[in-house]
Amino acid sequence: MKRPFLGVTIFTVVIVLLFVYIGEVLTKVSGEAVKGAGHGVSAVGATPEAGEAIFWRKGACYTCHSVGRRGSSIRAPNLGESGPLNMPIGARAALRAQERTKQGRPMAATDYLVESLAEPGAYVVEGFKNEMPLVWKPPIALQPDEIKAVVTYLQSQGGTVDAAGIDKSPFLQKLKAAAATAAAEVAEAWKPYMPGDPKLGQEIFFSPESPVGCGKCHATKEKGGDVGPELTHVAATRTPQFILQAILEPSKEIASGFDSILIQTKDGRLITGIVKKEDVASITVADSQGQLQKIPKAEIAERVPQKTSLMPENFGEILTVKDLHDLLAFLMTLK
Repeated sequence: MKRPFLGVTIFTVVIVLLFVYIGEVLTKVSGEAVKGAGHGVSAVGATPEAGEAIFWRKGACYTCHSVGRRGSSIRAPNLGESGPLNMPIGARAALRAQERTKQGRPMAATDYLVESLAEPGAYVVEGFKNEMPLVWKPPIALQPDEIKAVVTYLQSQGGTVDAAGIDKSPFLQKLKAAAATAAAEVAEAWKPYMPGDPKLGQEIFFSPESPVGCGKCHATKEKGGDVGPELTHVAATRTPQFILQAILEPSKEIASGFDSILIQTKDGRLITGIVKKEDVASITVADSQGQLQKIPKAEIAERVPQKTSLMPENFGEILTVKDLHDLLAFLMTLK
């Protein structure tokens, strides 16, 4: 299956389309937000039980965080006892609040937890990247009361639930003001975009004849490779713009845990890949074709971290405009 290459002019159009978005997508996102808003909150209040349901469902927090052995803590800290400081997040929050206070932003443990959801980039745990989406904006679009419920759930993990303290937090008040204007801002920034065919996009993703072969490195619903991030729920937490940027400019924001390294062996071989396993004797990396290579450490002359993604940078050149939007349409079904 051969596909025509994009010319310079058409490729420019693709880049412009990055900002020409959402019509029906915004309508769908808004509709889902309305359906899911307050799930477990309006009926029983902002309780840890309601927050737990949101954490593991609508909020999709589990796609990046774990609580103990449940979830996925590759990109973000584990919120259970096995996480940073070997403390569950409810207890850990007090120490994080002390750190934030020393940094010139006085706060209590409750404030830290609210801030971590309202302004996740304000404080990033060492060893992780600033890549958490704003959960009060689409596509997650949690309402303030839902965020309050999630905070009570986090407090219950080794700490004391303090719903009154959450209400008094200046960070919650700031969040409410921001959330009130978020929908209008998104509607103004996103415009209708070129529709795509998700079935054709799925073929482009998985077909061995596809010029991009996404399925060699990425998995959806346990189908595909595990070199890059799993994409089963990518549209539940990421906007169309973010996904398109990840396709066209994969090195602009590399997910935590998926940075590549360059290994030079003593016999002169060069191996680039993502570390999948390492022990005292060897290191196993996955290359851009999804193949695993195990290298004895005794054979390694040099190991250098790379600033570029293992994902090819030329998808904008080898996909037609239609192919690109079919692929995007498929990825937007992964929720």
